[in-house]
Amino acid sequence: MANKFLTAFTVAATTFLTAGTASATIFAADFGKEVWNAYDSTNQTYSMKFKDDGSKDGFWLVVSPGPNPKTNVNEYAVLYGDRAANRITAYTYDGQNNPNSYQNGQLLGTFDNVFTSGGRDATMFSLDVSGINSALSDATWQGVALGQQAGIWFHQTAGTDVAYNADGSIANFGFNSQVWLDDANKESGTRRCGANNPNAYFCKSGTTATAGGGTGGGAGAGGGSVPAPGGLALLLAGLAGFGLRRKK
Repeated sequence: MANKFLTAFTVAATTFLTAGTASATIFAADFGKEVWNAYDSTNQTYSMKFKDDGSKDGFWLVVSPGPNPKTNVNEYAVLYGDRAANRITAYTYDGQNNPNSYQNGQLLGTFDNVFTSGGRDATMFSLDVSGINSALSDATWQGVALGQQAGIWFHQTAGTDVAYNADGSIANFGFNSQVWLDDANKESGTRRCGANNPNAYFCKSGTTATAGGGTGGGAGAGGGSVPAPGGLALLLAGLAGFGLRRKK
């Protein structure tokens, strides 16, 4: 029997029960290429797990509640990952098919000390994106979120070299090579914590840690509270998938 976590392109909305608090709806997306996402729509927490063979040291990433985020101007945040600095920097995404939104977009904030092991040679991070999601008053602004559907634009980079300005903004984002994943409109299902599975990974309560040195520019800076591994992050811990497509 095939492992249910090996099913490609599955998206699930799950109920996450926390100790002493009301349950929260979590939308979880398995994009089938060793990339998994989860979004707690109540607490506005975004988590990601991706397979890591040690050859990639950075990324840029945009997610959406449905469409392929690419080409959509000022609707979503783009997250720049810097493994060497253990930092993620958020900007408004300018809609261009390149990594240069940091040159044209608005700095939304930085998250430090975010990357941890997700087990099975994978990397994980979790972010409180409430500040990002409230940064713009435009009705089309969605920030970082998944919903009943999910979309992703994810480029992992090797030979990543990120330079920063004094305010934490990115001065330059350079890299030697990349692999990527584009996907859109993945339908959701539901999972619930029941009497027969109270200890399932998606039923566990979470913890919160403070990101060290978080800074931000513009409205709703994203530094500050960052959920630590456990809780929502456990939603991603047992999943497995397929390899990313390499750019030629």
